[in-house]
Amino acid sequence: MRSLSKSLKKSYIVLVSFFSLIFLFFLFFLGKYMIIDSKNYLRNCMKFLNYEIGEDGFDKTLEIFTKDKVNLDFKAENPNLSILDVNIEFKNYKYIENDDEDLLSVAKNNKVMNTHFYDYLILENFIKDADGNQLKVILIKNMKEEKLFFKKIVFFFFITMGLAIILISFSLKKFLNKIYIQLNNLKNLNTNITLENLNIIKPTNEFIEFDNIIDSYEEMLKRLEIENNKQIEFIHNASHELKTPLFIINSYLSLLKREDLKKDDFNNSLFCIQEEVTEMISLVEKLLFIAKTNKIKLATVDIELSEVVLKVISQLKSIYPNIEIIFKPSYANLISDEALIKILIKNIIENAIKYGNSKPIEISIFSYEKENIIEVKDNGIGMDKEDLNHLYDRFYRAKNAKNKNIIGHGLGMSVVKTIITLLNIDIEIHSEKNTGTTVKLIFKNK
Repeated sequence: MRSLSKSLKKSYIVLVSFFSLIFLFFLFFLGKYMIIDSKNYLRNCMKFLNYEIGEDGFDKTLEIFTKDKVNLDFKAENPNLSILDVNIEFKNYKYIENDDEDLLSVAKNNKVMNTHFYDYLILENFIKDADGNQLKVILIKNMKEEKLFFKKIVFFFFITMGLAIILISFSLKKFLNKIYIQLNNLKNLNTNITLENLNIIKPTNEFIEFDNIIDSYEEMLKRLEIENNKQIEFIHNASHELKTPLFIINSYLSLLKREDLKKDDFNNSLFCIQEEVTEMISLVEKLLFIAKTNKIKLATVDIELSEVVLKVISQLKSIYPNIEIIFKPSYANLISDEALIKILIKNIIENAIKYGNSKPIEISIFSYEKENIIEVKDNGIGMDKEDLNHLYDRFYRAKNAKNKNIIGHGLGMSVVKTIITLLNIDIEIHSEKNTGTTVKLIFKNK
């Protein structure tokens, strides 16, 4: 894993190298263009002389050597010639502006040559006048100004690149220092925060991105704090719910130790201990189910709802033998997790039994093309709107359900909520205080 500083430095080197390469290409093409342009300059001037000399007869041609015709005529008409050295020879006649023999020895007919790495460009041509006399013309261009301009461009490039490297290096170092400060702030935040202390003091940041990170971090901590408080509350409530039956069991066990205990009291104590153990088993099962929610793997199979409901009713009859359950079966097939469906239906029916005032429980199944519905209806204590709002809260119990005749822990509907979320089942609950509650489970057919 690479560090941020190394990545930035590498990017910086790549960027500098890229721009340097681009500028080198620019210099190459600039130099190429200057050479080509100078060669064309020489050729155009040679064409002009070819035209001017070609129109003159021998008498006029001699004026090149006798009357300074090059300066007075040719260069006057074409100022471009003024920056060139012009040599013209005809037999014994010579007009010489540059007599450097080493330079002249390079010249070749009708071809632009260069010397000393383009210090000079030389073009030689043979031109005939109107009388057919052939003159040797050599044009020499001093490239001093072009080379000086090119050197200035190169010098400017290296100075600019050097300054850019220094400034960028300084800026990069300053930027990295600021980044390190922000990263240390984040590190300190992470070091100082624990589950017992989730408060965050937001440091001053120079970059909006770090503000966004810390804002996201703060939101995450708030969610953690909420979940942590829920877990603490869950543990406290679970401890309380387990502590109560254990205390009751311990009391009855102490009673059983008495030597003068009557048989009826003995049997009653055993019955009460068994009842508390049953409730503890139910509580532990629900707690374990909630605890392993994230690890549940669905096992989908073909299910016939009426068969599942009958199995659940059979189980509950053994626990609540005095409760009347009226079931109206109807064939309804679906694909889902049978074990979770059983737990779901069991919790719904068991709630109806506990809060149904010992009145008959009505269970119906309705089968449609796009959905199957299980309806569980009781005629018990019901709930008001406030209780419905907290229906899925763990360990929450309605006010009118908090009496010793109704045994419960407030976990059943939390289990229901978990299962319907896992299996994508819709639920509708209609309840009226002191009248009863109707729960509909809606299974969508795929």
